[in-house]
Amino acid sequence: MTTIVIYATKKGSSEIYAREFANSRHYPILEQAQVTSKELITARNIYYFGSVYAGKVLGLEEWKKKIDDKKEMTIVSVGLSSKNDQEKLAEIQKGISEDFPEAATVHLRGRLVKEQMKLPEKLIVKMISMASKKKIEQEKFDIEKAIEQVVDVGCVDFIDLAELDRII
Repeated sequence: MTTIVIYATKKGSSEIYAREFANSRHYPILEQAQVTSKELITARNIYYFGSVYAGKVLGLEEWKKKIDDKKEMTIVSVGLSSKNDQEKLAEIQKGISEDFPEAATVHLRGRLVKEQMKLPEKLIVKMISMASKKKIEQEKFDIEKAIEQVVDVGCVDFIDLAELDRII
């Protein structure tokens, strides 16, 4: 039984987690764009690490067409939402289960660095931050607090490699 680790990322958080996970378990690792039909055919277990953007895991919709139901999938979403952001996590989980209802899932917190962002992303983050700052502190999601920090300080980093132990 072959196991592979695949990651899809824009800013690097998913790759950091995926590489550490794969290296510690001696699994082969591939960026999503590098995966060939041969790897998919021979793989029985797939760990997919994907960054979350607008509540969806990067690249999952494309994977639905490529992977058959006989594969054991674990999907690791990586984003700024914390375990306290139940509404946001439920949205992410819903998107995953629509494409892969049998997959095991884990959510890990990532990082965001303003310098790595393109202008449209910076504008969106700025708008979210402005809207968030109008709320009282108790009403804010942790993701909103994190976005405020990106705007105010330039980055936020929640990467915790010890959290990889939660993945079975």
